[in-house]
Amino acid sequence: MATMSTFTLNHQPLGSLTGRLIDHEHADGQPVTEPVVHFRSIPYATIPARLRQSVLLDHIPDVFDDRPHGDFTQYGAACPQVPQPTGKGSATGGFVPGEEQITYDEQACLNLTISMPKNVIGESGLSQPRNLLPVLVYMHGGGFVEGKGHVSALHDTTKMTEMAAHESMDVVIVSIGYRLNWQGFVACYDLLEEARENGEHAFNYGMRDQRNAFLWIQRHIAGFGGDPGNITAFGESAGAASLYMHACSDVPLFNRVIIQSGSPSVVGIWSLGQSDAYYHHLLSYLGIIGATRTERLKALREVPVSRLIDYIRDNHVATMKPYLGPESEFFPQSQQPFWTTQGEILANCPWIHEIMIGDDSHEGLGLMIPLKDVSASQCISRVRTILGDESARCVLDTYEIYDGMDEGLFWQNAVIMIGDLLMTEPTHSTAIAVAKSGRKRLYRWQFGLPNPFHGSVFSYSTGHHFVELMYQFMTLAGRLPTYRNHFLRRQGEEMARSWIRFANGLPPMPRAKPYDLEEGSIMTCDMLHGWAVRTRAEDEVISQQDPWGPRRYRQWEVLNEELKRAGRAKDGAGSEIEKIEATRNGLLVFGLSEMR
Repeated sequence: MATMSTFTLNHQPLGSLTGRLIDHEHADGQPVTEPVVHFRSIPYATIPARLRQSVLLDHIPDVFDDRPHGDFTQYGAACPQVPQPTGKGSATGGFVPGEEQITYDEQACLNLTISMPKNVIGESGLSQPRNLLPVLVYMHGGGFVEGKGHVSALHDTTKMTEMAAHESMDVVIVSIGYRLNWQGFVACYDLLEEARENGEHAFNYGMRDQRNAFLWIQRHIAGFGGDPGNITAFGESAGAASLYMHACSDVPLFNRVIIQSGSPSVVGIWSLGQSDAYYHHLLSYLGIIGATRTERLKALREVPVSRLIDYIRDNHVATMKPYLGPESEFFPQSQQPFWTTQGEILANCPWIHEIMIGDDSHEGLGLMIPLKDVSASQCISRVRTILGDESARCVLDTYEIYDGMDEGLFWQNAVIMIGDLLMTEPTHSTAIAVAKSGRKRLYRWQFGLPNPFHGSVFSYSTGHHFVELMYQFMTLAGRLPTYRNHFLRRQGEEMARSWIRFANGLPPMPRAKPYDLEEGSIMTCDMLHGWAVRTRAEDEVISQQDPWGPRRYRQWEVLNEELKRAGRAKDGAGSEIEKIEATRNGLLVFGLSEMR
């Protein structure tokens, strides 16, 4: 076993920090061309108590976890969660090279990992770049119930950092952890009343953890060679939704953002009453029957964290919801991100200058199993109930769903429809909203490579949700098939390069153009052509040859138009926006719950 090399940085004002020096080979045995220093799991905030807001750190605590003070050569903890499959039969095709056993700790999970090129560090161990470097910050996904990108071999950012240095586009890359599931996203009247008595903000503990991580980066990243005024955030799924929600707030955190398969509309909006009912279901599961708010919260805080994870496992919870209502005071009242308004809010965000937004070509493939026992007649009946006959007919026709159809074909088409509803239509409508505003540049992309690994439900699925993670960090490059002159590996490298170029203020690809309503420029990646830049008109023609089907622009626009039309036609109280939101939420509930 090779001896681990280390490097010590004299950071002002954090002091002496020791990280891993990656100067010989990566975890998968690939040689290193440009040395990288990897500081693992630096604490950025502390947690005073369960279900309390985290406190931003301005120093390295003497005691944070069981690692030696100032030694960041080993990973720290992730938030407790239901562990996901990682060996053979998992989506990654087996254990990722360099993967280590994960530590879970509720109190010590607020840490971040930093990769920096060694060439910016002077002989004294001080960071001395000629110019401060662009910063990339990664926000992991996982439905707000799981995820550990800051301590994960799959999401290891050292190869991206090395590529950037080798191609003279140096960047510093940060990955952050935050609280998940009940620890991060419970909302209820008990906690609201307590927070008001204490003069604190209620709810969204995980979201405010993320905010604290960005504030820490703004204060301290210069000591690692990074420019606090040049931060590009990127995140996938719940990570993307998180970044989008931060962009709807009034706290400036980053300058550019890359949104990968996620938006606030994926989460949907619950009332506080709905969130409170979910909280009381948890209390019932745990056997907590306190008569007063103080008794209930005291008992909940004393429950072993493993019991909170048991609830997630036993109830098959796939997602948790950040609370988007005004009681959390996370958004200005006028910027609560409804589906109909989120694109305009993003377009008007004064502190974000450039955007990349995209998704995978068949996002709904992750819903194959939940949808398999639903019949065409059940689907048609429910969609008509929610949308009304006329709008339902338009939507069902465009997705080729009809009475008496073959059930196997229905399953395929329903998977596409629900995936578009959840992920891809919001990507499309956001791009249109930003283009209409004319206030900032937005680049658009869609990823359609397959998962090339045996053994999981995603094996050889094309463009499934999160498949780009198999490519963009290049950590599985040695496991990818080698045919067509390492075609898949080269596409992953091009994706990483595009993210790095964007962080450096360049177009993500040399021919990429900002999205507009005339040309509709889009960057695509598929098995026939790899990465390419096309206008919408070109893409509509060329994608006809895609074995998995053409780009579905018409379907997305029909979804958008008919959801709005059906919502506006609803009777009852509420604004037009609220009625449209409720209509869309009705389909989301159908797709994610009743279709299981």
